[in-house]
Amino acid sequence: LSDLVVVGQYPTEAAAMIARALLLFCFAGALPAQELKLVPAPRSLVRGQGALALGSPVRIALASSSAEDRFAAGLLVEDWKSIHGLECSVGSAGTVLIGRPGEPRVDREIVRRKLDVSALDHEESYLLDADSAGVLLAAKTAAGLFYGVQTLRQLTGPGARIPAVRIGDWPALRYRMLSVDLNRGPLLTEEQLKLAIRTAAEYKLNMVSLYLEHVFVYSHSPMAAPPGGQVTSELIGRLSQYARTYHVELVPHQQLFGHLHNMLKFELYSDLGEIPHGSVLSPANERTYDWLRETCAQLVRAFPGRFFHVGADETWELGEGQSRELARQLGTGGLYLRHMERLTELLRPHGRRLLFPGDIVLKHPEVIPKLPKDLIAVAWVYAPREDYSPSIKPFLEHKVPFFVCTAVHNWNRPFPAFSDTLVNANNFARDAKKYGALGMIATHWADDGEALFNMTWYGVVFSAAAAWQEGLVDVESYDRAFDWAFYRNADRTFVDAIRNLYQVHDLLRSVKAGIANNALFWRDPFSASGVEAVRKAYPVASKMRRLAEEAAVSLAAGKHKARAHAGTVAFLELAARRIDYLGMKIQFSKEIGDLYRACQADPRNAARVGNNLRHIRGMDGLLPSLRDYIHEVKALYRDAWLAENRPYWLDNVLVRYDAEALEWVRKMRLFDDAALRHDATGTLPGVETMGLVLP
Repeated sequence: LSDLVVVGQYPTEAAAMIARALLLFCFAGALPAQELKLVPAPRSLVRGQGALALGSPVRIALASSSAEDRFAAGLLVEDWKSIHGLECSVGSAGTVLIGRPGEPRVDREIVRRKLDVSALDHEESYLLDADSAGVLLAAKTAAGLFYGVQTLRQLTGPGARIPAVRIGDWPALRYRMLSVDLNRGPLLTEEQLKLAIRTAAEYKLNMVSLYLEHVFVYSHSPMAAPPGGQVTSELIGRLSQYARTYHVELVPHQQLFGHLHNMLKFELYSDLGEIPHGSVLSPANERTYDWLRETCAQLVRAFPGRFFHVGADETWELGEGQSRELARQLGTGGLYLRHMERLTELLRPHGRRLLFPGDIVLKHPEVIPKLPKDLIAVAWVYAPREDYSPSIKPFLEHKVPFFVCTAVHNWNRPFPAFSDTLVNANNFARDAKKYGALGMIATHWADDGEALFNMTWYGVVFSAAAAWQEGLVDVESYDRAFDWAFYRNADRTFVDAIRNLYQVHDLLRSVKAGIANNALFWRDPFSASGVEAVRKAYPVASKMRRLAEEAAVSLAAGKHKARAHAGTVAFLELAARRIDYLGMKIQFSKEIGDLYRACQADPRNAARVGNNLRHIRGMDGLLPSLRDYIHEVKALYRDAWLAENRPYWLDNVLVRYDAEALEWVRKMRLFDDAALRHDATGTLPGVETMGLVLP
């Protein structure tokens, strides 16, 4: 029984449950108290007795002449040296054997260990077998060996011990993609893009999509790409080559219909738009297709992979301008179909597999059976739902191949709403597997220009697990594993801080105050809409601040525990400070309102008026505290931005911090003037004359 390994598919879920129960029973005496912390969780895993204790020098035997396999083994060497302080070498003999079936040493070990190699018949699969004497990692493909190495890296626990374990693993979805927004302000540096690629690969994602609107430098429309924010074909070439090393395909996601305002705002290109200076290309203008033909040719030359995402979502202006007459003839759905047909014709000679977003055709389902057969639909829904089948079945019914598309819910907010991500990624991935999707995309967006990418890894890694694993990801198991799998930290310092931060969204929802978004962060609490927001949010403001401050304290004390991905900790600290400031702003504005109303109720009480106004705007007052704190947060934000992004566009965010600080200074002057008036006349101005609405 100790040689039993669970691989393959069971005919029924009941049979699978029986098999798992038998395995648990058979190995009950051998299971250690602590579960293995692996993300994604392997498809099959059986624990044995004991562990292999690694000690310097560790010798890794590589039974392969492949450069790709040697690269994967090198990642193991790098990890064991940096995390565990071990000296390692890769050669022809060693305690750890990595190789392909068909190589004599690997075949002998497979026989000796009595392994069932049928698991290796799946794409990207691997077998990993460890006992107290050594480790065998076997796969038929370079990608399989690479993914096995990622699991072995995580499996090597504190004290450089590898538990006795037998793993047979392969992905539930063939294609697993991370999409990175490069358009709305933050634009990752080349090194950070490479870091995103290799980190995505570490958690077994095999595609990274770069979302493009106007930043790619096209020779036929050079005005669109902004100075300092340009993405060149040379950069894409370097990134594509780098990605291939990590078994990742770099995919262009260029908008080729809507979301093109930042090009169409220029007079040179404005006539291509459906409406003047709008966002949607007009299918009624033949110049549109001249532009698209050259755009596609340049992108295909830059991106050498198989897939091409043509954008074309949210075409709100379609049929409202140049193509109004065509829309009357064909209908909006028919007009959209016509454009997709022409776009497909332009790209067909290039032999790419074309992805397109499914939102528009789902509103016009009559066109779905008429779609070009080259197209792969992307069913995208970001809202957390129990059932995503309504977004899948229309494509399934007409045999249109499809991806599903989820989000890490990071846009327009100081920290991602990961409680939404957990439901969105888990349930959509479940339905993707159920209905035969080709793959899944996890999207990062930067809609208002403030969202920083390195805050998203908890959600990205969870999405990677949801796409790889056979069933649903157990959130509690994921959280228990996350610190080790991502930070190589043995306790829960980082995941507990992350949970604190994203719980703030649920707190605000609990009092019907929305979420902790940037609209609330920047809103003037002394405006009519701000007062209403404060009224709703105030009951949970103290809890918000406690969660954020506990996270900040824990991160400051524990940041040294991050032995991997340590650079992301500063982004969590920034989020904690931003959320704390938001809670302070809600609290202090309410307190300022109460204090000034008390002054107005009894203006003849000079002592109370003086004390209250000092508390509002004195040296240690509420308004100066808000001014000081926003400056502190601004400095942290600037540092975090520059740690991951080019300087381009940063001023557009920092000016918001400056405006916020100046607004507190302006309000301090209002209360200064109120104090002077009271000293002179014994009266106080009404809040209306001060231009304020008090909470």
